[in-house]
Amino acid sequence: MRKAQQLGRYHLFDRIAYGGMAEIFRAKTFDARGHAQWVAIKRVLSHLVEDDEFIQMLVDEAKIASQVRHPNIARVYEFTQARGEYFIAMEHVDGKDLRAILERCRQNKVPLPPHHAAYVAAEIAAALSAVHNAEQHDGTPLHIIHRDVSPSNVICAYSGEVKLCDFGIAKASLSRVKTQTGVIKGKVKYMSPEQALGHKLDHRSDIFSLGACLYEMLTRLPPFTAVNEMDLLFRVRDAVYRPIRAIVPEVPQELAHICDVCLRRRPEERYQTAGELAADLNAFLERYRPGYSRTHLSRHVRRLFADDIEAELRELEAYVVSRNVDDDVGENLIAPSLGPNPEYEDFSPYPSDSTPELLSGDESAVLSADTDIDMAGEDTQDLEDLDDLEDTNVGDIPEDAFHPGEFDIHQADTLIIEGRPASLEPEPLAAEGHRAGPADRQRSELHGANTMILHPYVAGPDKGGSSGGGGER
Repeated sequence: MRKAQQLGRYHLFDRIAYGGMAEIFRAKTFDARGHAQWVAIKRVLSHLVEDDEFIQMLVDEAKIASQVRHPNIARVYEFTQARGEYFIAMEHVDGKDLRAILERCRQNKVPLPPHHAAYVAAEIAAALSAVHNAEQHDGTPLHIIHRDVSPSNVICAYSGEVKLCDFGIAKASLSRVKTQTGVIKGKVKYMSPEQALGHKLDHRSDIFSLGACLYEMLTRLPPFTAVNEMDLLFRVRDAVYRPIRAIVPEVPQELAHICDVCLRRRPEERYQTAGELAADLNAFLERYRPGYSRTHLSRHVRRLFADDIEAELRELEAYVVSRNVDDDVGENLIAPSLGPNPEYEDFSPYPSDSTPELLSGDESAVLSADTDIDMAGEDTQDLEDLDDLEDTNVGDIPEDAFHPGEFDIHQADTLIIEGRPASLEPEPLAAEGHRAGPADRQRSELHGANTMILHPYVAGPDKGGSSGGGGER
């Protein structure tokens, strides 16, 4: 077993990403009731701690991201200095970034199916709409431009949620570090032509970048490639690329056209708002795959990364959290920007008094459990490898299908068992002084009935339980 390292209010588990400026850890903290909460910690590398401009850029990133609250944007809780280290605490999204998904698609030599690509793009367009229209607490527009919409900054959760993250080079009116005209920041392959030229940007630059991501989802190839970065800048500047359907003829014409509009060279010829783009993508999705929901993306991502999910769970089980913790939780450098009652103030490095001295990594709700997924709207194609759920009985499920630590009893479906022995039937309930009627008897029978806990894997629409609570592994 490995003991998690404490940093401020958080206990660091496994490192999930590493770059030239920071490293990201999966971490655990505890809420006001002592319940474990998972977060992601972006810790600045030691050699950059003395770089004041870089630290200010991270402060700006945390401020910007904390101002935008939207289901498709990963929340930022705090930017803190503790014991000489700087870190950002943010929402942990249990899943894979779009870059990893696209790489797996390339390995499998199959593009992301059009309905999944349209859904991911629509969710990010909704996030960008919130970003572009964000306001400060007093109603002042923030004028945020993300400037780095790329596959590595889009996370698809195992639950099917899609989140935009990393505002590290975002531009907003509250930024103190200003970018000079002509300075290029971002990933060149996903830049807009005006960004590649170092021109002044507006929100339509993000729309172009999202179009580049959609193109890659549909074809497995980025729209612009070259042997060196200078040639790549010229290709992006000219915005000339191979037609989507010339690479993958099966892509629906309507979806290819939506992508083409995003990738037009002149900003005034693109979608003028991310909201318009999201509306067109959702309209396409409704016509192309009626009833599509995030459940479908969840299953697809889980199938792609089934082995990874199992390995990640085993990795977490190797860690323990000690109750012998340090009281120094550091200073949150963006506290004034968070408004009243910020969420991070409820976080504590201390578990509840009822927990053991050492808490294992899988003691809280499992990261990859998707107990709130809506199971409605299934289609034959997505159910073809689900072992015919409607014909599955509890006794047919092997014991190893019930993974320890993954089962949340509070989210489980219930099944009313009929045929209760008469000797066990409770007396019908009725108001005092009145005879029990049919409604009273029905109510009494319901409350007296046995319940059976069903594992989420075997709940089916005709089994007597609710339609939610399940997802495939």
